[in-house]
Amino acid sequence: MIKRLLIAATLLAALGGASRAQADQPVTETVLGAGAIAAPFSFDISSPADVVVAKAVVQPGGNFGWHYHRAAVAAVVQSGTLTLYDGADRHCRPQRFTAGHGFVEQRRHVHLARNEGRTPVVVLVTYLGLRHGVDPDVPVAAPGNCPF
Repeated sequence: MIKRLLIAATLLAALGGASRAQADQPVTETVLGAGAIAAPFSFDISSPADVVVAKAVVQPGGNFGWHYHRAAVAAVVQSGTLTLYDGADRHCRPQRFTAGHGFVEQRRHVHLARNEGRTPVVVLVTYLGLRHGVDPDVPVAAPGNCPF
């Protein structure tokens, strides 16, 4: 419920001024990406914060390095295949997300995402509950559960 309210409030705030000034004009919306998320999730955002939307392009062989996020994340793979490795998975099992699929990450969850394919990966990332002006990603040392 909190996430729905946050998203609705953000959209209303972003559109509020324009909708009042142009109330009789049609509204159009372009979906930038949509992805199926396999597992249920919830986010707890307890204080006012930012919603940040970013587009990442990962070239073949590229990766984000081991890191965590300062805020909860909802991501959609727009094209290509993104492979995630969980810092807490002692078996270092890859999780692959192809175009049209999404995933969520709780804040401070250590992971590595990389492009193990032959074409660029495009990922749309929404950070929910980020403090204004703060870099959302925090690099960390490899946790030692994977050989890379």
